[in-house]
Amino acid sequence: MNKLLSKILNPSRLSLAFLYYVIISALAAFVCQAVVFNGLNAVVGILMDHKNYYQRHIRSVVEDFQNYIDDNDVAIGDLERIENWNYDNWYVFLTVYKDGKICYTTMDRESRGRELQLGYAYRHDQSLSYPVSFSDGDGEIAVRAYFEVRYRTLILIFSTGVTASCFVAVFLMLVRKKLKYITRIEKGIRILEDGTEEYRIPECGRDELYSLAHTINQMSDSLHREIEQKDRIQRERDEMITSLSHDIRTPLTSVLFYLDMITDKKCSGEQAENYMKKAKSQAYHMKKLMDDLFSYSYAVWEASPDKSEVYDGNELIVQLLGDLLEALEERGFKTKLHYEVEQPFSLQAEVAQLRRVFDNLGTNVGKYAVKEETVEFWVRLEGGYMRLIQENPMREEEIEVESYGIGIKASQKIIEKMGGSFTYRSKNYRFQAVICLPILPK
Repeated sequence: MNKLLSKILNPSRLSLAFLYYVIISALAAFVCQAVVFNGLNAVVGILMDHKNYYQRHIRSVVEDFQNYIDDNDVAIGDLERIENWNYDNWYVFLTVYKDGKICYTTMDRESRGRELQLGYAYRHDQSLSYPVSFSDGDGEIAVRAYFEVRYRTLILIFSTGVTASCFVAVFLMLVRKKLKYITRIEKGIRILEDGTEEYRIPECGRDELYSLAHTINQMSDSLHREIEQKDRIQRERDEMITSLSHDIRTPLTSVLFYLDMITDKKCSGEQAENYMKKAKSQAYHMKKLMDDLFSYSYAVWEASPDKSEVYDGNELIVQLLGDLLEALEERGFKTKLHYEVEQPFSLQAEVAQLRRVFDNLGTNVGKYAVKEETVEFWVRLEGGYMRLIQENPMREEEIEVESYGIGIKASQKIIEKMGGSFTYRSKNYRFQAVICLPILPK
């Protein structure tokens, strides 16, 4: 009941538009019905006035009455038979006289009321008197007839048909634009089903059809974005597999070489121990590549569960940077931190994955930075983002190695998933990485 009441009190725009069309069509049909009905009655009345139509047909009625009397041997007092004839000729009002005395009549007040109930403004309202011969003597009748009423049913049926046709015609004319728009939406859906990315269903009006077209366009955009995203992920995975295969081939070849030398007993003593250490180092290197692979797979898989939480930005970044700088200094690197943030801020992040990014920065420094130079970090707030910049000089022989590795790509995906960006570049033997994470509004 509440739902029904709610629908009545809060009708949709489309239902209001159709209600408006129905009202306009009904008014047009009413005007049409009045014009056609009254016009046909007027035409019938004019035709009945032509060449003494009324008088001629009255005489025909009298002749028919006389023939009925003769054929049925009706006496002047045989009221039942007279009434039967009058019933068959219901549009005739009759009074029978004999010697000035009324023997039968349908022109009394009750009958007059029945005349008025017929609902017509008759053109003829006069009684004509004629002599009639009954089986038991002569008499006289007064006759008044409404011939046009015989056409009432035909006029009513015709005017009703015209009225209904007018209603349908006006209604279809009013809803034609809506029906045409529905057809365009249907054609648009078929076009979109065929995979046409550029096509958009025209969005017209401000009713539910507009909302339908807008929703379909949004669904189409979302579907194409999803397809493009899947294609992009597939391409990136293919590139990642190719890169991983290339990166693993060299250390795997070295491991196999060292193990072959040891198992074939082509070396012994100190050399064998040295080969074992090198094989172990290369094995750990492959393990690092596999860890990067897992990080990358996590980052590109959009459906992975979101475990991010809100943190105090200063505490989180200081802790992560502190661990990174400490690890670099333990490995003999010089570091310098420019922390230019003087106000509190909050970040939404997944700490475990963010720590992977910082570990990757440290790994890159350890592999490719010049130890004698300083590794510098800047932290500042700019345009609603926390910006972390890392710069360090690079060894010439390693300038192009890690720039295309999995670790950097995995870091990019992780940061992008947190709503930020990870960019890097190497120029003039200097490497720069920039991490931007969005600051939560206060």
